[in-house]
Amino acid sequence: MHKIIHYVKDLLVFRPCDTFSYSGKARDRRLRIRLILMIAPLSLFPLFIVITVSYFWLQNILKEDFQNQLRWDLENTKNSIEFFVDVKLSALRFLASGHRYEQLSNQKTLVNVFTAFKQEFGQVVDLGLIDAEGIQQSYAGPYNLKGRDYSSQEWFHKAVARGVYVSDVFMGYRKVPHFAIAVKKEVPEEGNFWIIRATINMEALNSFVSSINLNKDDDAFIINESGVLQTPSRFYGHVLEKYLLQNTLNQRGVSVLNTKQANGKPAMFGYAYIKDSPWILCAIIKSRPDTKIARLFQGEFFAILMGSLLFVILVAMRMAQVMVNWIKDCDQKREAALSEAEHTSKLASVGRLAAGVAHEINNPLAIINENAGLMKDLLAVSGDMPNKEKFLTSINGILESIRRSRTITHRLLGFARRMDASPELLNVNEVVKEVLGFLDKEVAFRDIRLTQNLREDLPKIKSNQGRLQQVFLNIINNAIDAVESGGVIEISTGVKDENTVRVIISDNGPGISKGILKHIFEPFFTTKEKEKGTGLGLFISYGIIKQLGGNILVESEVNKGTVFTIELPLISDAG
Repeated sequence: MHKIIHYVKDLLVFRPCDTFSYSGKARDRRLRIRLILMIAPLSLFPLFIVITVSYFWLQNILKEDFQNQLRWDLENTKNSIEFFVDVKLSALRFLASGHRYEQLSNQKTLVNVFTAFKQEFGQVVDLGLIDAEGIQQSYAGPYNLKGRDYSSQEWFHKAVARGVYVSDVFMGYRKVPHFAIAVKKEVPEEGNFWIIRATINMEALNSFVSSINLNKDDDAFIINESGVLQTPSRFYGHVLEKYLLQNTLNQRGVSVLNTKQANGKPAMFGYAYIKDSPWILCAIIKSRPDTKIARLFQGEFFAILMGSLLFVILVAMRMAQVMVNWIKDCDQKREAALSEAEHTSKLASVGRLAAGVAHEINNPLAIINENAGLMKDLLAVSGDMPNKEKFLTSINGILESIRRSRTITHRLLGFARRMDASPELLNVNEVVKEVLGFLDKEVAFRDIRLTQNLREDLPKIKSNQGRLQQVFLNIINNAIDAVESGGVIEISTGVKDENTVRVIISDNGPGISKGILKHIFEPFFTTKEKEKGTGLGLFISYGIIKQLGGNILVESEVNKGTVFTIELPLISDAG
């Protein structure tokens, strides 16, 4: 019997699951770090892709914009040179068509024409008339070139063949870099021709090249199709020196290419063929402002990346904390459910043990009861004997103790049988009285005044008696723990409406503050000392009442007491 009692006591002692106690903070910290390490990279990866793509997109936009600017500069300069040459050629054509050979071969007439020509168009150094043999018959200009023989000059043969010619820059007899423009005048009736020729100094071309917007590291110049410089270059030589082409210039119009300098750094090379001339306008851009501008934005991109990184980490930390709290809450609810199942299983085990205990106790009690009754009957039929009244009093005491023992075992058996019972019709007042029967000795010992205000015509409800007993036992036990010696606990029953009955359990204990009151139905929350409570009683009671389709409410005021109201439906489907 002693071993059975200790086994029952061991079953009823609740031990919280060790998973919460072994190292909860360390586990939460590791989980939080893992979540941050998972969330942050996943969030930063698309951000990094967007910023990287944006950076290269900006670089390409700037590069394309600068290429377009260089192409526009080359196009404008090319058009200006073509217009300049075309104007000079048109003027020579007009001059040739308006004068006869005999007129222009007169030195004085040619000088007058040259003076008017130069005043009108400018930038012309001299003017000469060359006959079909290549001999300059008349000349107007600062040099003595009359009678010069050009029959062996390449420009002369090309002018004869083409009818109009623009030469490369060359030194000629004057030893000054210049180029010539010539127009052939046919005389069909005589079967002859003559050429009127003008020369222009190289500075005229250089002035157009200088108009291109360049930085100090950039260069622009004109070359011919053989790569000979027609204008001076900053870095690649003087006029008439050979420029070593690094690119093949095989495309007419304006072209811009990406290339590299001798030191491997990026550069941009643009070129444009000048119409009706042997010239190619070239520009080499080493400064590459497009790359410099892109590098200027690296700071902004870095700041955006760092700001986004900080924001993502903060969000990830917050999300990780929320997820950890959610996991902890789920764990607590899971452990509470397991604890409730364990508690229910233990109560079921108590019921099975109670049946065995009742069987073991009731048999000796029956024997004692029969023997005590026999002794009482024998004393009744016997005559007077010494201490007869004393024996009768002792026997009556034995019989009363047997009756009380039977009542206790019957209550214990009834409680155990109802733990797994299905819903049944029951009177709430009877359930309350049966629970109070377990607690009357403790109430008397604590000198607590327990008042009952049970409504007599209370309708019956269909519910689970064992679970209701567990709820009432938890709440009344809490009230007993709360009040001091001489305190008051009141239990009343009544009807809320036609479908609901209610049980009100109130005490005049110290009460509960509002800050604590909102947590009392949470698992593992208790206002008692650790040795006295696990924090699961009200949590389990709340869950039972909800399963039964009812509701449990609490009101409390510090230093005035606490009131629990349990509302139960007349019919509950919960088992």
